[in-house]
Amino acid sequence: MKIVIVGAGAVGFDLARTLSRRDHDVTIIEKDPSKVGAAQEQLDCSIVIGNGTNPKFLTDIGMRDCDLFAAVTDIDEVNVISCLTAHKLGAGKKVARVRSDGYYLDDHLVLDNIDLAINPELEAVRTVQQLLWDTAASDVHEFAGGRVRVVGALVDDDSMVAGKSLLEIESKLGSRWALVITVVRDGETLIPRGNTVIQSGDQVYVAGSRAAVDRALAYVHAPQSQLKNVMIVGANQVGLHLARDLEHRGVNVKLIDRNKDKCIRASDSLHKVLVLHGDGTDVDLLLSEGVEEIDVFVSVSRDEETNLMACLLAHYHGARKTICLVNRPNYVPLLPMLGVDAAVSPRLSASDAIARFVKRGSVVSTHSLGFSGSEILQFHLTNKCSCLGKPLSELSFPRTAVIGAVLNRSGRVVTPRGDTVLSVGDEVVVFSLPDGVNDVEKFFGTE
Repeated sequence: MKIVIVGAGAVGFDLARTLSRRDHDVTIIEKDPSKVGAAQEQLDCSIVIGNGTNPKFLTDIGMRDCDLFAAVTDIDEVNVISCLTAHKLGAGKKVARVRSDGYYLDDHLVLDNIDLAINPELEAVRTVQQLLWDTAASDVHEFAGGRVRVVGALVDDDSMVAGKSLLEIESKLGSRWALVITVVRDGETLIPRGNTVIQSGDQVYVAGSRAAVDRALAYVHAPQSQLKNVMIVGANQVGLHLARDLEHRGVNVKLIDRNKDKCIRASDSLHKVLVLHGDGTDVDLLLSEGVEEIDVFVSVSRDEETNLMACLLAHYHGARKTICLVNRPNYVPLLPMLGVDAAVSPRLSASDAIARFVKRGSVVSTHSLGFSGSEILQFHLTNKCSCLGKPLSELSFPRTAVIGAVLNRSGRVVTPRGDTVLSVGDEVVVFSLPDGVNDVEKFFGTE
């Protein structure tokens, strides 16, 4: 598939890195020579200096055989004009990064000829919303219409599974335990085996049906109380969306911002939310507003240092869960080691959403696992797949990946075992390390 990306910023960089790993023909267009140099050093794709809105320049690159054109610069107007120009020149699918509410009506882009509009802030809102309601989770991914879930959680010091191998845990818990598809330890992503010992502080990812995952999480992370009280730092687009959603769901919300004008506007639009003019890193303010009684503390200001500090203070003073918004995606895997329960990057969420838009062969959906480069993929099996009709134990499945769950044709979620036989119509969810993605796609392909 030929893919052209306009913009080598954080979104474009991560998107190019993800798509080029899948053997797509990726070209990045970037005006800033300094960004071009950095991208050339780290990405395995073509990078050219130029203007993504220039018709002649796009024609020279070749729009008629371009399967996907993604404009993801920091400027909405550049992205929109680039996509409309690419459409006129014959490009296939067009994706634009558009942040301004003025381009949307009822959450839909008002412009024609753009197939997908991505708002990084709203993608981050969706990610935070999942983490808010899955109070034990540090990462949440859903597949097959939500029937299959992959959820990450930190292992508590007094967790029942800490210090035990996966074989020991499965022997003791049986059907009460879900399949562990990966373990993140000290920033390293591991493929677990039966003798893998789960340690306190590990971030484990379990896969299966909602019920199976919820049961397993109870043994990994202390069960959390019902979501009643949430404190949000940042009355920006992300904070307001979160506060409005929680307000409608009957949750008690306190919203803090140091900008007085933002507080006034937030107070006018949020009638059941307590809006506080102040600094989210002010310990006296946090304590006076009962941070120790907060179920989830979320910091989503535009300053990531403020977000990090606010979350660390809230965690220290008793907030049950903290969620931090960061702009630099490479911060994401580091923050859990500092005591922040979950980290969300709008840019990473945006590039992940665009990558899911790119279908290849039997791949139905794909999610990136933080900044590790690892992926969780969903496959739909057709009668052309070469892996059908044999037990998994007899197949040469890549060792850099693991099958996490199978949704069979009757709609039942099956935890894969050695004797599991795949059939036409099954949906299969797979976790893969970066260097195993192509091998996994070949395994479920038609070769």
